[in-house]
Amino acid sequence: MNDQSNERLYYRASRPPWREILSHRWSAARDSSLVLRNADGDYFLLGAPGETEDTGAYVPLPDESAAPGIGGSYTDVFRVDVTEHVDIQAVGLPTVYGRESVELWVAWWVRDPVRVVRAQTLHGWHMVRAHLTSVLRHLTEAQESAGSGLGAPEIMQHLGVPQHLEETGLSYRVLDVRLRETGEELRLGQDEGDGVRYSWTTSRRGEYEFCLQALRAGPASLAALWLLRHPDQVRQVLDWAVDHERLLVPPRTDWQEELAALLGTLTDQERKEISYLLRDRLSALGRPVPGVPL
Repeated sequence: MNDQSNERLYYRASRPPWREILSHRWSAARDSSLVLRNADGDYFLLGAPGETEDTGAYVPLPDESAAPGIGGSYTDVFRVDVTEHVDIQAVGLPTVYGRESVELWVAWWVRDPVRVVRAQTLHGWHMVRAHLTSVLRHLTEAQESAGSGLGAPEIMQHLGVPQHLEETGLSYRVLDVRLRETGEELRLGQDEGDGVRYSWTTSRRGEYEFCLQALRAGPASLAALWLLRHPDQVRQVLDWAVDHERLLVPPRTDWQEELAALLGTLTDQERKEISYLLRDRLSALGRPVPGVPL
């Protein structure tokens, strides 16, 4: 990863133009390109980079400048860094569980050295980050308007291919989306409450159904889910299970116990009426009942 985001992308060479041209051709350098300017303001390019590896088919540069000649009359010579850089942008994505902090690993490079010099693009990552922020905000708004959310699959689908900053001569693409712990981040989408509807994405539905089943299954399922996410808290979960045994295993009763408890709440008159009914029922069954002749 590039930790020197403030380094200049190009600098003015101090040697005569013809020496810079010969030096560049002899060294066959691939980490830099040579941009020359003559008195008329025309630019010439030596060592133009193409697209980086694994980014798809080659796309022609917006400005194809002529190659410089040793005998040309040049007033300025610039060496432009064309190596690939990798930086990280922290982002807070809205999900059904609240904000999810992720890191976007972004590769960026000089696609058009002449444009870099013309636009005086000295520090590339600042330009890339500003463009990336704008694209992410527009992508979030588009996803919300469609009634869905923005997650890692959507980001990789839209930004996993090269994005070209034609005015500054730079290109970039998102390499990966990874979970992160803490730190400053770009917050996208709506906050709690409003964010739940917008975070309903296909990639989250399985997790949502799993949590819904866990809630329906009751306290035992929730305790097991907690232990799965926090395996170091076995003792705390066991203590909670012992203290809340009635929640995990509700006391069982049968109809006889419930009926006996109900009879204890009856008045004397109600007991007499039930006794008469019970006596007549037993007598009809041919059972001996006190006070009734056989």
